Amino acid sequence: MNIRSVQEEEFQVISELLMNMGKVETQGLQERFIETVQNPSYLFIGVFRGGQALGYAIAQDYGFHLRLGKKTCRLHDLYVLPEYRKEGLARQLMEATFDWCKSVNATWLQWNASKESIQFYERIGCKSIKYDEETPEFEIEFTKR
Repeated sequence: MNIRSVQEEEFQVISELLMNMGKVETQGLQERFIETVQNPSYLFIGVFRGGQALGYAIAQDYGFHLRLGKKTCRLHDLYVLPEYRKEGLARQLMEATFDWCKSVNATWLQWNASKESIQFYERIGCKSIKYDEETPEFEIEFTKR
């Protein structure tokens, strides 16, 4: 098992995961995929076993807040194929995302989750900051050491 950056030529295998996750606007998808892979403000990682993509995570560095001088990142997607869940892959994708956020000096990582994923996030130590039954909001604050 290998977690690494997604490459442009992996559109086909990653697009299958995107379709499995759902809510995909297919028009322009390949162009958006390439722009995301090429954009240094994004983390786009996948978990691979052999030649198969088992999951992915996408986060975006929103940059520094003008007044506060602190940086926010946003997790857009975290997805693992259902048959590979409960193997720790989502946890590893999240840990890699946390590491990336720290490497770009982010103060916060924020995201909305599906109601089905709430227990996962709580198990890895995340707490909802705003509970909405359909899309609870989560935030992690990274402390400087």
